[in-house]
Amino acid sequence: MKNKVLLVILVVSLICAWGGVGTAGQIGYTMRGAEKGFAFKPNPNPPSSAVIAVDGLIGRPLGLATTIAGTALLVIETPFTLYSDTTSEAAWGLVGRPAGWTFARPLGRSEPVYQEGGVFQP
Repeated sequence: MKNKVLLVILVVSLICAWGGVGTAGQIGYTMRGAEKGFAFKPNPNPPSSAVIAVDGLIGRPLGLATTIAGTALLVIETPFTLYSDTTSEAAWGLVGRPAGWTFARPLGRSEPVYQEGGVFQP
């Protein structure tokens, strides 16, 4: 009986190890990729330094002000949104979206790259 249990444990561990190696190929890990390493891939269309400067000096402070104003409005509107059960939608529109645009978007980019699936996502 003891030999059969050990044989089952050995077979299961070999199957798991072989499956792990097999799924590594599905993920995209190869020995050729391991030799190259995980190098930084530069953006093919980088924004100009003027656009980055304007976004950093004007866009981000305006986004921060919008986030703060949206937070204040959300505090005021919360009793009304609780009654209609739209608190998460109001929070996402007033706080989540401006905060994502301000903090998660790369400098100089006009389109947000962040996923709209945060805490306040309806």
